[in-house]
Amino acid sequence: MMGTTAAVTVCKGILRKSLLLFSFLVFLFLLAGCEKEQHLNVNPADLHGLWVRNQEYWRFLDNGTGVTWDEAEDVSEQESNLRFEWTLSLDELTCVFRGEMGNQAVPKLYIIREITPTRLRWEDYYGEEYTFSKVVE
Repeated sequence: MMGTTAAVTVCKGILRKSLLLFSFLVFLFLLAGCEKEQHLNVNPADLHGLWVRNQEYWRFLDNGTGVTWDEAEDVSEQESNLRFEWTLSLDELTCVFRGEMGNQAVPKLYIIREITPTRLRWEDYYGEEYTFSKVVE
């Protein structure tokens, strides 16, 4: 009888290990199957130019600088002190604003969700989405 008990104990151990291995493999399968976030490969040249949303304007120059202003606040492009340097990596747009004294650097990150010749849509750090139209100059 002792031989049968030992065999049952061994079988239970094998079954337990098999179940653990199966659970681990299912976990890996589910983890690998999770959809990864898709990144756009945005061409910086597509961003160049003037974009508008309501009365908020953003101008991106091809030298990596830009300016933004809001005509609703009675500010023109020439009067704006919101000048920035921008860089683009895939779909991550970083705009670094300089303080009036030039010492403070305030970076802002935007994720470009869509860009066409006439439309720009990005998401800010807080998850808010903004849609701009290209201004024909």
